Amino acid sequence: MKPENVILEGVVGSTAYGLNHAGSDEDVKGIYIAPTSAILSLPAFQPKQTIDHTDPDWVYQEVGKYISLALKCNPTVTELLWLEGYTALTKQGKILVDNRHLFLSTGYVKNAYTGYCFSQAHKLNARGGTYGNGRNKRYSKHTRHLFRLLLQGRELLETGKLTVRVNPELRGELFAMGELPADQIINRFAEEIEKFKDIKSVLPDEPDYARVNELLLKIRKGNW
Repeated sequence: MKPENVILEGVVGSTAYGLNHAGSDEDVKGIYIAPTSAILSLPAFQPKQTIDHTDPDWVYQEVGKYISLALKCNPTVTELLWLEGYTALTKQGKILVDNRHLFLSTGYVKNAYTGYCFSQAHKLNARGGTYGNGRNKRYSKHTRHLFRLLLQGRELLETGKLTVRVNPELRGELFAMGELPADQIINRFAEEIEKFKDIKSVLPDEPDYARVNELLLKIRKGNW
């Protein structure tokens, strides 16, 4: 069952990226708020921080956990605040969207985007170009996903903004990446990650913890 008090919800994954096809699933992610009165009451209340489901696929995170991940610039968490549209967006959810820039910082973006991509590329190479039980559609999709993340990471560093939907001109290039041998893929990732060292970031060195904390308190006060 989906959680109550959902403040933000949107379609993510290949549909949001503009990389979906006829057989693509529709993934939904969102943020909800546990009642503040319950959190502060006795006995100590520990809300389930992540509520998920498969077939259909959806994931909802309690706002406290969401913010902790967003401050570390987790890619799949970060992009939720940069979607083109939402299936649900309350006043509290809009507070997060309107202040999404406060979660960004140079170090965390570099670590989250390049670190994850390079480690995953090494895993693909170690498997000899397989994903799961063999080289399949999942392998190609995962490769496209990693290269897309590098493009998003670069955009965040250079502009302080994130475009979730892939430029149509890059769609063919991303699909072609999924067909390359694993060793070529990891070399390509290594080249792209090396370029990150020369990017002049417009982001602050650290996220604005104080203002983000104010946002969280404001959201919780509004959900007593």
